[in-house]
Amino acid sequence: MKSVRGYILVLTATIFWGASAVVAKLLFNRLMEPIVLVQMRVMLSCVLIVGYCLLFRPDLLHVRFGDSARIGLLGVLGVAGSNFTYYYTIQQINVSTAILIQYTAPLLVLAYAALTQEESLNFLKVGAAIISLVGCYFAVGGTQISLPKMPMLGLASGIASAFCWAFATVYVRRLLRSYSVWTILAYSFVFATLFWFLFVPPWDIATAGYTPGDMSVFVGFALISVLIPHSCYFIGVRYITASRAIITGTFEPIVAIVGSFLFLGDLMAPLQVMGAILVITAIAVLQVRREEGESIECTQ
Repeated sequence: MKSVRGYILVLTATIFWGASAVVAKLLFNRLMEPIVLVQMRVMLSCVLIVGYCLLFRPDLLHVRFGDSARIGLLGVLGVAGSNFTYYYTIQQINVSTAILIQYTAPLLVLAYAALTQEESLNFLKVGAAIISLVGCYFAVGGTQISLPKMPMLGLASGIASAFCWAFATVYVRRLLRSYSVWTILAYSFVFATLFWFLFVPPWDIATAGYTPGDMSVFVGFALISVLIPHSCYFIGVRYITASRAIITGTFEPIVAIVGSFLFLGDLMAPLQVMGAILVITAIAVLQVRREEGESIECTQ
C-alpha cells in the first residue's frame, strides 16, 4: 500500500503549507517583510538539515560533482523559483489570482506526461485535474478575476510559478532514483538559499538586529512552511506519480481558506465551500484506479 502512504504524505504537506499561509498572514500583520520571511524560512531549513547531516549522516552529503548541479537546479527553479514567482505575482496582482494560476500546474504535468509517456494518461487523471482546477477557481473567488485588467508582468510571473512547481514535482522523481530525499533536500535548500542571498545578502540579515524571540519565530515558521512539508511532499512523490501528487497538492488552498475562516475571521462563501468539495472529489477520483510502477526505488 505504498501509494496510500504517498497520498497521506502529500496531503500532510498540503496541510502544513496551507496552515503556514495563515501563520504568514499573522506575521505580516506584525510588519514582517514578506521577502525576509520567505528567505529566512529557506535559509534556516537549510541550516537545520545540513547541520543534521553533518552531525549524524555525513554520507548523505556525498554526491557526484555533476549531480550537485542537477540537484541545485531543483533548488533554484523548483524551490526558490516557485516561491519567488509566486510572491512576485501576489505583489503584482493578488493572492487569489496567484493561487489560481499556480494551480494550473497539474495540467502542465499531465501535458508533460502525455508528451514523454513517463506515466500513463487516462480519463480519470484528466478529469481529476480539471475538477481540482475548477474547485480552486471557486475556492479562491475566481469569479471575480478579470483577465483583461490583469498586469501582463503579473500574469507572466504567475505562469512561471506554475511551470516552476510542475518542474519540481516531475524532476524530483528523477533525482530520487539516485539519491535519498534528505540528500536532495539538503542540496536544493543550499542552492535556494544562495539564490535568495542575491536579494537579501547574509550581512544584511546579520546586522538586522533580530531578537532571540524573532529567531525562534523564524525557526518555527521554517519548520512548518518548508522543512516538514517539503520532506513529506518529496517522500510522497516516491510512491505516487507526479501527476497524482500535484493534483492532490491542490488541497493546500482549501486548508488555507478554512484556516483563515477559523483563525483569522475571514468569510467563507458558499462558492468556496463548493470549491473545497470539488478539490476533495478530485483527490478521491484518483483513488479509483491504481498504477503499476508508481513507487520508485533509490539506489543510494
